[in-house]
Amino acid sequence: MKINNLRDLLLEQLRDRYSAASQQASMYPKLAEAASHPELKDIISKDIDANKNHQKKLAEVFAQLGEEPDGEQCEGTLGLVNEANELLHYTDTSMIKDIGIAVSIQHINHHDIAGYKSCAVYAEAIEEKTLAVTLGEMLEDEKSTDESLNTWVVQTLKSKP
Repeated sequence: MKINNLRDLLLEQLRDRYSAASQQASMYPKLAEAASHPELKDIISKDIDANKNHQKKLAEVFAQLGEEPDGEQCEGTLGLVNEANELLHYTDTSMIKDIGIAVSIQHINHHDIAGYKSCAVYAEAIEEKTLAVTLGEMLEDEKSTDESLNTWVVQTLKSKP
């Protein structure tokens, strides 16, 4: 896709977000299954639900814009998902694996936070106000997950000798 203007850039970035959500839908259940701590499993489960909602909202956004959501694969998310998958194979203790899982998801969420923030700014700039609000809501979901994971990691590290 050739990017000639801000709307084209927005569409390209939205396609990245859609691809990222699809990749996460495949990986997060594996991470939830591999996690041993119930609270971490709960955080991941909530993130899976938010991710499904994001996929649905993004599909609706594309329909409203008269565009298709499918495009190139989001390489940034692919790399982060691959790193999370590798981590599952290289960690031995449940606590270290759980912390690694939480931080892996945070890395992915930070990528999402940057993506949704950029898309919201672009949507606002081209006067797609409703879209900007929707993207802002998804951004807040990602920030909330990040904060939950951060709190869990800090509490887990403080509770261990």
